[in-house]
Amino acid sequence: MIDEFGPYVQMATLGEQMANRYQMDENLELGPHLAHYMEEVEVNIAADRFNHVGFMEKILGRLKSIPEATDERRRQDFLQAVSVALQERIDRTSREVALDGI
Repeated sequence: MIDEFGPYVQMATLGEQMANRYQMDENLELGPHLAHYMEEVEVNIAADRFNHVGFMEKILGRLKSIPEATDERRRQDFLQAVSVALQERIDRTSREVALDGI
Protein backbone atom coordinates (compact mmCIF):
# COMPACT_ATOMS: atom_id res chain seq x y z
CA MET A 1 0.00 0.00 0.00
CA ILE A 2 1.27 3.45 -0.82
CA ASP A 3 2.63 5.06 2.33
CA GLU A 4 0.53 8.24 2.23
CA PHE A 5 -2.67 6.17 2.12
CA GLY A 6 -1.78 3.57 4.75
CA PRO A 7 -4.03 2.68 7.68
CA TYR A 8 -2.12 5.03 9.95
CA VAL A 9 -3.62 7.94 7.97
CA GLN A 10 -7.10 6.96 9.18
CA MET A 11 -5.87 6.74 12.77
CA ALA A 12 -4.16 10.12 12.55
CA THR A 13 -7.30 11.62 11.02
CA LEU A 14 -9.36 10.12 13.86
CA GLY A 15 -6.94 11.71 16.33
CA GLU A 16 -7.42 15.09 14.67
CA GLN A 17 -11.20 14.71 14.71
CA MET A 18 -11.22 13.69 18.36
CA ALA A 19 -8.98 16.65 19.20
CA ASN A 20 -11.48 18.94 17.48
CA ARG A 21 -14.36 17.42 19.45
CA TYR A 22 -12.40 17.83 22.68
CA GLN A 23 -11.77 21.49 21.80
CA MET A 24 -15.46 22.17 21.12
CA ASP A 25 -17.00 20.24 24.04
CA GLU A 26 -15.92 21.55 27.42
CA ASN A 27 -17.77 18.63 29.06
CA LEU A 28 -15.44 16.01 27.60
CA GLU A 29 -12.85 14.78 30.07
CA LEU A 30 -9.34 14.19 28.74
CA GLY A 31 -8.75 10.78 30.36
CA PRO A 32 -11.73 8.88 28.96
CA HIS A 33 -11.47 10.62 25.57
CA LEU A 34 -7.79 9.69 25.31
CA ALA A 35 -8.52 6.12 26.46
CA HIS A 36 -11.10 5.77 23.69
CA TYR A 37 -8.55 6.84 21.07
CA MET A 38 -5.90 4.48 22.41
CA GLU A 39 -8.44 1.62 22.38
CA GLU A 40 -8.86 2.28 18.65
CA VAL A 41 -5.09 2.10 18.22
CA GLU A 42 -5.05 -1.22 20.11
CA VAL A 43 -7.84 -2.62 17.89
CA ASN A 44 -5.78 -1.79 14.81
CA ILE A 45 -2.67 -3.38 16.28
CA ALA A 46 -4.55 -6.54 17.20
CA ALA A 47 -6.18 -6.81 13.78
CA ASP A 48 -3.11 -7.99 11.91
CA ARG A 49 0.56 -8.84 12.14
CA PHE A 50 2.64 -5.99 10.78
CA ASN A 51 5.21 -3.47 11.95
CA HIS A 52 3.26 -2.11 14.91
CA VAL A 53 5.99 0.29 15.99
CA GLY A 54 6.23 1.76 12.48
CA PHE A 55 2.44 2.09 12.37
CA MET A 56 2.35 4.01 15.64
CA GLU A 57 5.39 6.12 14.72
CA LYS A 58 3.65 7.22 11.52
CA ILE A 59 0.52 8.19 13.46
CA LEU A 60 2.67 10.06 15.97
CA GLY A 61 4.64 11.85 13.26
CA ARG A 62 1.51 12.97 11.50
CA LEU A 63 -0.17 14.21 14.69
CA LYS A 64 2.97 16.05 15.82
CA SER A 65 3.13 17.87 12.49
CA ILE A 66 -0.25 19.55 13.05
CA PRO A 67 0.37 23.27 13.54
CA GLU A 68 -0.31 24.56 17.01
CA ALA A 69 -3.13 27.08 17.33
CA THR A 70 -2.90 29.24 20.43
CA ASP A 71 -6.67 29.66 20.64
CA GLU A 72 -7.28 25.90 20.68
CA ARG A 73 -5.69 24.94 24.00
CA ARG A 74 -7.91 21.91 24.66
CA ARG A 75 -7.24 20.57 21.17
CA GLN A 76 -3.51 20.89 21.71
CA ASP A 77 -3.83 19.29 25.16
CA PHE A 78 -5.51 16.26 23.58
CA LEU A 79 -2.94 15.98 20.79
CA GLN A 80 -0.12 16.25 23.35
CA ALA A 81 -1.73 13.54 25.50
CA VAL A 82 -2.11 11.29 22.44
CA SER A 83 1.54 11.87 21.55
CA VAL A 84 2.67 10.87 25.04
CA ALA A 85 0.40 7.81 25.10
CA LEU A 86 1.54 6.69 21.64
CA GLN A 87 5.20 7.13 22.58
CA GLU A 88 4.68 5.07 25.74
CA ARG A 89 2.97 2.35 23.66
CA ILE A 90 5.80 2.45 21.09
CA ASP A 91 8.36 2.07 23.86
CA ARG A 92 6.46 -0.83 25.44
CA THR A 93 6.11 -2.62 22.09
CA SER A 94 9.79 -2.09 21.30
CA ARG A 95 10.77 -3.60 24.66
CA GLU A 96 8.45 -6.58 24.08
CA VAL A 97 9.93 -7.20 20.62
CA ALA A 98 13.47 -6.96 22.04
CA LEU A 99 12.64 -9.46 24.79
CA ASP A 100 11.08 -11.86 22.29
CA GLY A 101 14.32 -11.79 20.31
CA ILE A 102 16.39 -12.88 23.31
